[in-house]
Amino acid sequence: MKAVIVGGGIAGCSTAYYLAQLGHDVTLIERDSVAFHASGFAQGALNPVIRGSRQIEYQKFSDFSIGLHRQLAFDLSGHSSNEKYSNLNQKASVLLVKDEFQATAAKRIYESYLDDTDVDCRWLGLGELSHIDARISEDVVGGLYLGGAYDLDPYKFTLAIWQAAESLGANLVNLAVEGIAIKDGLAIGVRTSDLIIPADVVVIAAGPWTGGILNECGIFVPVSPLRGQILRLDAPDPPLKISFWWDKDYATSKPDGLVWVGTTEENVGFDAQTTEKARDLIIDSAIKMLPFLSQAKVVKQTACLRPMTPDNMPIIDSDLNVDGLVIASGGGRQGIALGPAIGISAAALVTGSEPPIDISGFSLSRFSDSK
Repeated sequence: MKAVIVGGGIAGCSTAYYLAQLGHDVTLIERDSVAFHASGFAQGALNPVIRGSRQIEYQKFSDFSIGLHRQLAFDLSGHSSNEKYSNLNQKASVLLVKDEFQATAAKRIYESYLDDTDVDCRWLGLGELSHIDARISEDVVGGLYLGGAYDLDPYKFTLAIWQAAESLGANLVNLAVEGIAIKDGLAIGVRTSDLIIPADVVVIAAGPWTGGILNECGIFVPVSPLRGQILRLDAPDPPLKISFWWDKDYATSKPDGLVWVGTTEENVGFDAQTTEKARDLIIDSAIKMLPFLSQAKVVKQTACLRPMTPDNMPIIDSDLNVDGLVIASGGGRQGIALGPAIGISAAALVTGSEPPIDISGFSLSRFSDSK
């Protein structure tokens, strides 16, 4: 089967990898380069979904995807017992809370995990947190510790999974896709400015550009861009041993020796420029929680456009008004974490097999007037 995948982010590259594993003829089309957009500029944290904070189908999907990350860490390093894929590292994370109301909610979450020996979840007061890092603000009440979290470099991971797909025979074409070639209600390929690239199945994994590609087919896909900005700081040693997050923001030390802090959630269309306003907001938020960062120097500021849906869940579907077409988009702020599960599920839809995880909650039909 010849599959053409549009989009060189984590969703598209993961789909390409799992299809190439099955021996299919795979072409990935990306107008720029692999991981050029959000997948190359994300934070790269793989945090387990806190119980009760999201839809149950989303939580199960996220847990499944983190399991795939662990498997990929093995697969991408080869199968020798002395080889290690160094890009995936287990790194605990702590949700910092700033007042008693938040502390009460966090403690309830902790109590809900007491009977679950598979999850390392603890409530830590400020004194206990200070033993982890004494530089945490005294205004912090405490934190919810999650031991089952991981961290990776999103660019390196996306590139690695694509290179694995390429080693299995997948091909990369650097062209801009203008639309879907359709004949008698069947997708037969994709259109560029110069040619039609034929396919038996077309997968649209184009992040926030997914809707623009599919609109002409009469398929409304409510995926929109949400700009997020990140600062990379040269901060005083020692590095942060664990990742910290609060509200929508976070701080974590990376293997590049820098502390990455973020983020913003900006509805500005397809404007991917960085701004001074965002820089100041991110710094102010980080200093309030980790005052030592007032001594840090901004080394780099990045921005990317995350593909968001109205309910913050991905869209993975092939039951559309055009046959031979699959949508795999909408990972939002958790696109890197969800990427492998999105890819393996989309690959199953391409081949007509049952996905290894329930994706019924991610169909396009949950949005009215979508088909």
